[in-house]
Amino acid sequence: MPNVSRFLAAALFTFLGNPLLAAPGDLVRTVRYKISAGDLFTGEAAVSEYKRAHGVDPEYLGAVGWLARGAALLGKTDKAWAYVAEVRKEIPEERADKADLTVALGAAIETEGRLRAARDGRGSALKFLETEYTRAKDTELRCRIRKNVNLLSLEGQPAPEMNVSIPKGRPAVLFFWAHWCGDCKAQAPILGRVLEKYRAKGLAVMAPTRLFGTGAENKPATPAEEKAWIEKAWKESYGMLDGVPTPIDTETMVRWGVSSNPTLALVDRKGLVRLYTPTRLSEEELSRRIEELLAE
Repeated sequence: MPNVSRFLAAALFTFLGNPLLAAPGDLVRTVRYKISAGDLFTGEAAVSEYKRAHGVDPEYLGAVGWLARGAALLGKTDKAWAYVAEVRKEIPEERADKADLTVALGAAIETEGRLRAARDGRGSALKFLETEYTRAKDTELRCRIRKNVNLLSLEGQPAPEMNVSIPKGRPAVLFFWAHWCGDCKAQAPILGRVLEKYRAKGLAVMAPTRLFGTGAENKPATPAEEKAWIEKAWKESYGMLDGVPTPIDTETMVRWGVSSNPTLALVDRKGLVRLYTPTRLSEEELSRRIEELLAE
């Protein structure tokens, strides 16, 4: 079973771009950049100045959510709890389903789950996260909370239900992806080589996804338009995975906690989840884990 340190490590994130002035639209990026450099103080200063100029708005709350995550990752536990409390105060339950607030709320819930795991143990964190999951209505928020539940509890358990059955008696790689995801495209050649190497030994690969409401250039799209775009994107960018099933189902993605793309999972011959990671994996690491399952 994954331990608390694994749970914390899985929360690390990738940061792009250069620090900008903390104007509307820039604050979250500025804070993320500073936290990635271990500079919590400058991030806090940027957030404080933004609040002075613009007040409390979704951009501000999103940045406070990142301060909470950053403080927790940097061992500033008291500050992390304080930032979590601020977000929860500003986003009461009746506002929790507002689309522009779910990122901040998700960060606060995720951070509180980590803090509870470190302070009170895995059981306390799971109880808290499961309660928040039952309250959540927004799909992105539900995915994010479920991801954190899964990081603490899924490995060693039966694979969550999918709308297309995982082949029985065969180890399987589940590659959860999104048509707009650059990291998913980068993972695809690795999966293609792995499939070619182990297909004859019984390995199965599946690539579930869901509708996000967007199509070409991330413009709004109808379900029919988006399905056509998904098919086009798969053919153009994932040719090395030709023949791999690509079921489209939102609830599957929610149950597997796919708030990070790609998310990878390994399921053994008995249908138990042996690896769950909301990150990319190297070919070496993925091959090593597959060979362990094939040897059983």
